[in-house]
Amino acid sequence: MDLGELKNLYEKALFIRAFEDRVAASADAGHVPGLVHLNSGAELAELAVISLLDMLKDQVTGSHRSHGLALACGVDPLALAREILGRKGGLSDGLGGTQHLMAPENGFLTSNGIVGGQVPLAAGAALSAKTLGTGGIAATFMGDGAVNQGAVQETLNLAVALNLPLLFVVINNGFGQSTAASYATAGSLIGRARAFGLAADQVDGQDPAAMMKAADRMVGWVRKTGSPAFIEAKVIRLSGHYHGDAEPYRQRGERSDPLPRVHDMLIKMGAKADELESFAITARLKAEGVIAKAEKSKDISGQALAAWQAAGGV
Repeated sequence: MDLGELKNLYEKALFIRAFEDRVAASADAGHVPGLVHLNSGAELAELAVISLLDMLKDQVTGSHRSHGLALACGVDPLALAREILGRKGGLSDGLGGTQHLMAPENGFLTSNGIVGGQVPLAAGAALSAKTLGTGGIAATFMGDGAVNQGAVQETLNLAVALNLPLLFVVINNGFGQSTAASYATAGSLIGRARAFGLAADQVDGQDPAAMMKAADRMVGWVRKTGSPAFIEAKVIRLSGHYHGDAEPYRQRGERSDPLPRVHDMLIKMGAKADELESFAITARLKAEGVIAKAEKSKDISGQALAAWQAAGGV
């Protein structure tokens, strides 16, 4: 991975982090309907995979933690912010909210509030690509807790049985909501994938060079063979299950943030400290501007709630 590639990855990761930080602040101020689930710590893993996709023909699905994934796919930050805040002009005009994002024009098919619900949807996208001969592939991102869902196991099997061009990406942060994977998950995740016959790789998702190599191998495999593959990217979840989670289930102590690590790598490779600082300042100012503009947009979250209740919601 050369200096230019790592700078580009770092700059994008800084904006995703700044965007999510600003969303969290907006939630604290009461501007975001519902709980906000941040994915701080997983930016590099998501960006590495997305950087190798062709968003004109490939399709991506994500979990309830998909703000950063949508940004990585090239979704307009203002439209995304408006959607998260339940505002007019959002991706779904504010009706989907923070967990149900979609921008198919950017290759981001959907995110899903149901744990693991996005995985079989990606299998449908992969089957469509195979049937129509588009040359595209599908990639689905999930947490380690989702791998214990029956629908996910069924999709792993189906992907191999139908030989689908589908990449499974597990962001393994060690927790399914508030339950440690060491308690709730038997065996190894990569062992499960290989038992189904999937090409599989396990990687430190906070090491940009290692993550890029793994992503390149597995995306390349799916693209070349048309067969499914699996990546288990190990990361540290820097936030709680949701923003504001007191995390009584978690030990206190230092949490390894990958972004300072990338900063130090760049300095060693010859990058200038003032240039990297300018990246951080620009990311913060851009995120602040986007969220501030979204907060001033017409609030339709009450309208969305009324529509949901009229449709039978409780």
